[in-house]
Amino acid sequence: MRVTRRSILGATALTVSMTALAACSQDPGTGGSGGASDGGGGGEQIASDQNDINPKEREEIGEGGVLRLANNAFPANWNGNHSDGNEGNTTEMLEAIYPVLYLSDAAGVVGPNPQYTKRLELTSEDPQVMEIELNEGMSWSDGTPIDYKSIENVFTVMDGSQEEYAIASSVGYDQVEKIEQGDSDLVAVITFKEKYADWIGLAAVMPDSLVESAEAFNTGWIEEPKVTAGPYKISKIDSGNKTVLLEPDENWWGDKPLLEQVLFTTIEDPSATATSFQNGQLDVIETTVPATYSVVEPLIGNGAVLRQAAGPNWTHITLNGAEGRPLADQAVRQAMFRAINREDVFLSVNSTMPYPENTEPLNNHLLMTNQEGYQENSGDLGSYDPEAAKKLLEDAGYTLEGEGESLVASKDGTPIEITYVYNDGSKTNEAVVPVVQEQLKAVGITMKVQKVPPTDLFSKYVIPGEFDLTLFGWVGTPFLSSGDSIWKSEGEQNFGKIGDPDTDKLIDQAAVETDHAARLELINQIDANLWELAGTIPLWQSYDFFVQNEDLANYGAWGFQSKDWTKIGYVTGSAKLEG
Repeated sequence: MRVTRRSILGATALTVSMTALAACSQDPGTGGSGGASDGGGGGEQIASDQNDINPKEREEIGEGGVLRLANNAFPANWNGNHSDGNEGNTTEMLEAIYPVLYLSDAAGVVGPNPQYTKRLELTSEDPQVMEIELNEGMSWSDGTPIDYKSIENVFTVMDGSQEEYAIASSVGYDQVEKIEQGDSDLVAVITFKEKYADWIGLAAVMPDSLVESAEAFNTGWIEEPKVTAGPYKISKIDSGNKTVLLEPDENWWGDKPLLEQVLFTTIEDPSATATSFQNGQLDVIETTVPATYSVVEPLIGNGAVLRQAAGPNWTHITLNGAEGRPLADQAVRQAMFRAINREDVFLSVNSTMPYPENTEPLNNHLLMTNQEGYQENSGDLGSYDPEAAKKLLEDAGYTLEGEGESLVASKDGTPIEITYVYNDGSKTNEAVVPVVQEQLKAVGITMKVQKVPPTDLFSKYVIPGEFDLTLFGWVGTPFLSSGDSIWKSEGEQNFGKIGDPDTDKLIDQAAVETDHAARLELINQIDANLWELAGTIPLWQSYDFFVQNEDLANYGAWGFQSKDWTKIGYVTGSAKLEG
């Protein structure tokens, strides 16, 4: 799912210069907003509803100051509903300038965002009817009102019926029978064809100008977002230096934002990001690999803190099984599952990171290890066994010739050769590539490597299918259906083109199942099928590790919780407020 836990749709891909991320459910668990860590590693697993953001009330936060943040890829498209724009770095910026109608708390409980939404509820169970009521007096930056039409724009474009619109995902929207205006121009009444469990995650708005044509939707926002409506607005986009400066929007109707400016700088090299934080040029660094963590760890306790959470996010390897590609053969994909030692891959990246002791590989595509319903469905395919991998190849008609470094698996005289594509500068991939390359070579599979610019990874390689293997992550959401477009045969986010009718049917059943226990059972059936299809290798649940200024409030390792940009700032008395 290439959407996001806090964005307009529901599941987002994140390019991995550090790590990456998936969609998940909620876990009742225990705990709440945790305190800052002293930077030590090990310890027990963090509960899924425990996060670490230095929570403060607005009256405890001063006005002013600049928040300087880094990301690892400049936006390829500012339209977050477009397949190129629904990406983690872009989404983080859009959250401050674009309406988000619902918010989730640390436990993944979702409700209306009071800055935009007066009411968000089901008014009928059979047929299922959802009503969205917006607040009065809201308008887009181009002066048009945010009203029923803004909601209708989303449902008419995102249902997938207009193929010329390159939408990120139609999941859920394709379950809608009709949308009608309610008893005022601020109310939308949405009737579903059948029950849809994650209905609340469909609530969103889009400006008229963005949807007036496929050209406007697909290319109109490539350079900049033409219309905004949030606590902050774009002050300046410098595409040459890859910086985006935000400042408070004087036309904002909600709670006043507290920061004077927010500056996003794209730094593609993680080592350079760490150095920038070390030199005082950044206020926050998301640090998920040793190359950055080792640099900033000495600062923890000296003006900086480590904030961490077991987020709903995961790192994985996607295999491209499209027709004509080397991995179109399911037997080859299954052999690769057996050939890759996922524990070695995890340790190649995370051996010195503050993960809990004895962290195990992730053995579920849909649920995280600390979530309700999680179970291991991987069977033999989750276990490292190079001899079993060789047998899978031989049983499928492949010939193994040579020994050791000279071993080659081939069929009809054609050796298996695949290409691993990743974003240049990614320390995660740089650590993983030699491990995977050596392990595949041990079963006769040759893996070539292609590094590409971070901004191009999805738009020019992953989405068009110009790869055989790629490692990135999925950003989690509170909605179990948010990842459906990854796993369905014709899903917009099924970049590897791997699926089957039986799994599609189970996914459809789970999407409309409102009994929670029954739904979790279906989710695990889907996961078992995904292991057999061998399209995505789950690696590990990606914890949130943020090292940041100790005075920064309501920012850090969120887990399931949504950002509230009207509450982010520096505590009263902080030197950061002095300019």
